[in-house]
Amino acid sequence: MDLAKLIAYFETAPAVRLLRSPNVAFIVDFLNHQFKRAGRITIPHAELLAALVTYQETIQESYPDKLQDKPETYLAGWCSSQTRWLRRLLEAGRNEPVYQLTPHTEEVFAFLDRVLEQDFGYVGTESRLRLVMETLADLVVGASEDPETRLGHLRAETERIAREIRGIEREGLVTRYQPAQIRERFGMAVSLLKQLQGDFRAVEDKFKEITQQVQQRQSEGRDSRGGILEFALDSEAVLKREDQGVSFYEFVRFILSPAQQEKLQSIIVQLGTIPELMEQSDGLETVRRMVPSLLAEAEKVMRTNQRLSATLRRLLDARAQQDRQRVGQLCRDILGLATCLATDPPRGTVGLTVETKVPMASPFARTFWSEPPRLAAVSLTEHETDAERRAETFRLLAQMQRLDWRRMRRQVQEMIARDGMATLGSLLAEHPPEAGVVEVLGYLQIAHEDGHPISRDAEEEIVLPRGRGEQALALTVPLVRFVT
Repeated sequence: MDLAKLIAYFETAPAVRLLRSPNVAFIVDFLNHQFKRAGRITIPHAELLAALVTYQETIQESYPDKLQDKPETYLAGWCSSQTRWLRRLLEAGRNEPVYQLTPHTEEVFAFLDRVLEQDFGYVGTESRLRLVMETLADLVVGASEDPETRLGHLRAETERIAREIRGIEREGLVTRYQPAQIRERFGMAVSLLKQLQGDFRAVEDKFKEITQQVQQRQSEGRDSRGGILEFALDSEAVLKREDQGVSFYEFVRFILSPAQQEKLQSIIVQLGTIPELMEQSDGLETVRRMVPSLLAEAEKVMRTNQRLSATLRRLLDARAQQDRQRVGQLCRDILGLATCLATDPPRGTVGLTVETKVPMASPFARTFWSEPPRLAAVSLTEHETDAERRAETFRLLAQMQRLDWRRMRRQVQEMIARDGMATLGSLLAEHPPEAGVVEVLGYLQIAHEDGHPISRDAEEEIVLPRGRGEQALALTVPLVRFVT
């Protein structure tokens, strides 16, 4: 840090301007509840406006001199070029603008998380030092090209693991973290997760900056299409080579892996069973939302990158370029005609017909991949055995008759050879079913498998004879013709 940079930062940084605001506590509290605690990336205008109205009413009794202006004024002021605490944009498929946090507001949240953690007397010194040492040791090994260095590290890790295994097998004792160590490490993980969610704003801003520069060069017409394309591709390539871009694309590949998502979900479930973390409700809720929240953050950044690709495709489309020029010329013609008619407007009715029924779709509008829903396992085993029900089931099973498929097919072929064609009714009249209704279903299955015509409209009534003292059974079945 040097004096010039410090002066420039404290005079121009939106994050500092937010911290100096007389309403900073209320602004941060409101935005934190709406975005961070709710786990949302964007919020529509009407919804955020209604939430701000409710928030103003809530604090009015205790703090009557705070946030007294109209809610619309506050939202507009937080999005202005001087503050830049919120970003207001119009997403595809929406009829109203949406809001999202800027990197400057994310910086304030990260700063307050660290400061308030220290104010509450909770500073994870031991776990932070251990993390620093492990990270530096891993860096030394990972950055070395010496095979002996890597082998020495692996052998040491193997010996440490083997020593711990032998200790558990011999004495049955497991070295467990102390309660303070458990809470300390969990707090550090939650803090890093919050910082990770805020880092996406910076990557998204990089893509937006390139897109705006491409659109500006195109609108000004100072470069050829080839020059603009070269600038965009070079800028995107530089971004992907920078540490920030490389880290982001590696993160996307990691978080989109189903195996890694399943591993994270398993870890999250196990965290909820640790007794020392039962009181950490906010932290546990943050961790539970980790996977869907990170997927949503990555999707939003990728959509920004897709807009850059769409801009480049429009630039490369010569026909689209001609259409834009034609539209521009028509707009200029309309403006000229309107200027001529300004002094003597037409007395009749002036109208304009716009064709709005042309369907448009883009393959880039496909949704981001998400893991299919999982069904909870439910045990269907009955705890108590019903002996009577089991005996009745076995009795019914014993009464079932086996279908003789060869005999049934032979009877069908014999009637076809003799009469040329047979219906299911005539077949059953000559060969009464021995297994009852089940055998009728068997003949229908034979007709389906062997390709005999089965009518979808015509029906046939079949009467199955019964034994003594029983009534005959009448069935209505589709008309089946057994033919050659």
